[in-house]
Amino acid sequence: MTDCPVCDNEIEETTPGSEEGYGGESYAPAQTEFDDEIYYFCCSDHKESFEAAPEEYAGS
Repeated sequence: MTDCPVCDNEIEETTPGSEEGYGGESYAPAQTEFDDEIYYFCCSDHKESFEAAPEEYAGS
């Protein structure tokens, strides 16, 4: 599990591709790389926000 760097929602990064999984678990539908690190997001809108200002969210 990891947290979306934009909203801090807990998401499962190992199975990206759908926003809802079994038992109500959330999976990361979006991901991007910044400074040699992969970041996972709970939605594509948060990926876009991150990519517009990665320094604001990286490391949070």
